[in-house]
Amino acid sequence: MKTLSAHVVKVAPGNGSIDVDFRNPATNKVERLTFYADQHAGLSKLKSLDELRPGQVVSIDYVEESPKRLMIRRIARVKLSGPPQGLEKFRGL
Repeated sequence: MKTLSAHVVKVAPGNGSIDVDFRNPATNKVERLTFYADQHAGLSKLKSLDELRPGQVVSIDYVEESPKRLMIRRIARVKLSGPPQGLEKFRGL
C-alpha cells in the first residue's frame, strides 16, 4: 500500500473516480493521477467522493491494481491550518 497527498482536480460524479495533481518530491514535477473507489475504499468523514471539490487537498492510501488503475483504500480531506487566531489581521511592526 502507498500513501500520498494531492490536490483534487476533478471528481467524476457517480463514476467513483477522482483526478488529482501530485507533486513528485523526487522530480518536483506535477503528475495527474486518476484514482478509483470500489467496495474496499474507506472514506474518512465522507459519504461519497462527490463531496470533494477541486482545490481541496486529500490524503490517499492506495494500491496499484495495474499500472493505470490506482485503487483507493482510504481517502480523507486534509485540513490546512491557517495563521493563529487574531494573526490574520496583523500587518507588521
